[in-house]
Amino acid sequence: MTNDPTTTDWGELNDRVGNLENGFGTFKSELADNTAATKRIETNTSELVEAFENLKGAFKVLNWIGKFARPLGYIAGAIAAVVSLYTAYKAGTAVPPSIK
Repeated sequence: MTNDPTTTDWGELNDRVGNLENGFGTFKSELADNTAATKRIETNTSELVEAFENLKGAFKVLNWIGKFARPLGYIAGAIAAVVSLYTAYKAGTAVPPSIK
């Protein structure tokens, strides 16, 4: 291409612009296909994402229950020990002496 525009130069420019327009049309159709595929994937995985969010909440609740149950377990163990000692005392069971 020269600095002096001629009819052949305009024709060449016209061809190049036409090729660009065709390329943009291809890009538009590929973008539309990609957008449709992305929406399908979003629809298919939305339930999975919701399930993971629910699991996250369930783990928080289970953690709270665990924090509450730990001291409750210690209290229950202490009560069981006291009850068993009382039962052994009432039954008259002797504790054997330790062997040295």
